[in-house]
Amino acid sequence: MELHEEMAAMILGNGLCAMATCGGGAPRASLMSYAVEPDCSSIYLATGSGTRKWANLRENPRVSLLIDERCQAPDGDRSRVRALTLDCLHIPLEVPAAKRAALERIAARHPHLRDFLSGADMEPVRLKPLKCLLLRGASGSSFIDLEEK
Repeated sequence: MELHEEMAAMILGNGLCAMATCGGGAPRASLMSYAVEPDCSSIYLATGSGTRKWANLRENPRVSLLIDERCQAPDGDRSRVRALTLDCLHIPLEVPAAKRAALERIAARHPHLRDFLSGADMEPVRLKPLKCLLLRGASGSSFIDLEEK
């Protein structure tokens, strides 16, 4: 199944998300910068190899991302704010060139993070979206299961 155009536009048009991981039986949410493939097939983030996030990803590859527009609400009117929740699968990057390319993609999207991303312990995180739920205001919604054939 293909990603809905409105969902793809939200993913491509933003660069920040909340990422929730789970490890050791406890969830953890973090504000993250991301970059994305033009077709939204992979979303890239980065974290240090010594972080709880990285340990959680290695223990449990299922991740939830929240991309929303609450900060862009015109005149503070949040009645029409959209929020996109993505259920994703972490697919580790093993090849050094692929890791460098992912980190460079993030740095190109977020130049202010270039020094952070060049750290020796930095690990790129590649996520594959599996399910997408778009909420429009308090009552409108669309759901897509990208795993369905």
